[in-house]
Amino acid sequence: MELSRQHPPPAVLRPIHGDAHAMLAERSPWHVIWAVGGLCWLVVTGTAVLWMMPTAGTMMDGMYIITNRARTAQHLLVFLAAAPAYRLAIALGWPAALGAGARVAVINTLLALGVVYLAPVATALAAGLIDGHIRDMWDTLDAWRTLGASWIFWVSPLRFFLPPYILGLFAIALVLTARRHHREALRAADLASAYAAARMAMLSAQLQPHFLFNALHAVSTLIEDSPRQAATMLARLGDFLRHALESSHWPWVDLATELAGLEAYLAIQQTRFSDRLSISIDASPESLGAYVPSLLLQPLAENAIQHGRNEGGPTLHVRVTAAVVAERLLIVVNNSSPQLPGDLSPADYGHGLSNVKLRLHAAYGDDARLTIGPDRQGGTSAWLDLPVRRSAGAALTEAAAAAS
Repeated sequence: MELSRQHPPPAVLRPIHGDAHAMLAERSPWHVIWAVGGLCWLVVTGTAVLWMMPTAGTMMDGMYIITNRARTAQHLLVFLAAAPAYRLAIALGWPAALGAGARVAVINTLLALGVVYLAPVATALAAGLIDGHIRDMWDTLDAWRTLGASWIFWVSPLRFFLPPYILGLFAIALVLTARRHHREALRAADLASAYAAARMAMLSAQLQPHFLFNALHAVSTLIEDSPRQAATMLARLGDFLRHALESSHWPWVDLATELAGLEAYLAIQQTRFSDRLSISIDASPESLGAYVPSLLLQPLAENAIQHGRNEGGPTLHVRVTAAVVAERLLIVVNNSSPQLPGDLSPADYGHGLSNVKLRLHAAYGDDARLTIGPDRQGGTSAWLDLPVRRSAGAALTEAAAAAS
C-alpha cells in the first residue's frame, strides 16, 4: 500500500477578521468627518465657484460679489464651523424613543441653523481679508450683529449653506452606519468561525477515545496469542496516535495529510488481520491539495472493516479512492462485502458514522453529502461528496458561513 509522502500540517490558524475590525474600531468619527464631510464640501465649493464665476469680484445691486479665491475660503471657514456640529450630531445619534428622537431632531435643527448663521461671518472675513474690501466686511458684520432681525438676512445663507450642511451630515452618517454594520458582520463571522472550529474539535475529541478503546481491545487479544504481532500493532498504534494528536491542533488538513493518517490507521488493522484484509488507496493528484476536516476518513474505514469482515470468509478488500470532479471532492470508501440491500438511513448510523455526519454539517452546512449503501461495482461503499476547499483559510471562512 503506497501513498504520496505526507504533507506537513498547515500553520496554526488565526482568527480571520480580528485585526480588521480592531483597526476599524480604532478610527474615531473625526476621520470620517474630515474625509467624507470635507469631500462633500469640496464638491459644493467647486460647484459654487463655477456658478458664480461670471460675476465674481463685481458689484451687483449695490452688493459686492466675492472672488473665487474668497469664495473658496468662505466655504472652508463654514466647513470648519460645521465639523464640530457634525461631531455633536453623531454623538447624539438617533434614539428609537419618540420623545428622545424629537429632542434630537430639535437639537440638530438648531445646530444646522447655527452653522448657517455663521456663514455671513465667513463671507465678511473672506471679502475683507482676501479681496481687500474692508468696508464691505464691516457692513456685513454690523448686519450680522443684529442677530438677523430681518428675514432677508437669512435668505442667502439658507439657500447656499443649509443644503451642503445637510448633504455632509447624511454622507457622514451613511459611512459611519456602513462601518458599524461592517464591524458587526466581521465580529459575527469571527464568532461563527470560532463556533465551527470548536464544534469540529469537540466532535474530533469524541472520536479519538472511541477508536483508542477499540484498538487497545484488539491489542489485548493478541498479547497472549501473538506477542510479536501485538508489539508491532502497538508501534503502529503509536504512529497513528501521534498523527491524531498533531492533527487535533488543526480542524482542517489537506487530503494528503488525512490519507497519511488513514494509512497509519489501516496499517494497524493490516497487522491485526494479516492476509484476511487487503487495502488500497488511490487518490488523484488534484485531490491531494483539497482541505477536509481532520480525522474524517478513519471512522469510515473502521466501519468498512468492522461490518465487512466475516470470520472464516474470504479476504476483505477495502479500497479508498478520491478525485475532483466539477469542483467537487468525491471520496469513496468501499469494502468487498455486500451487506446492505439499500442505502443506510442516517437513523441507523452508529457512533462513528453519526460523528462523521455531524462534523460534515459543522464544516459544510448543507453543502456536503454522506451516503452509505450497496455499490454497483460490488460490495458496500460510503460516498462523500464535498465542496473543494483549496486552503485552510477558505475552509474556515466557508465553515463560518455554514455555521451562521
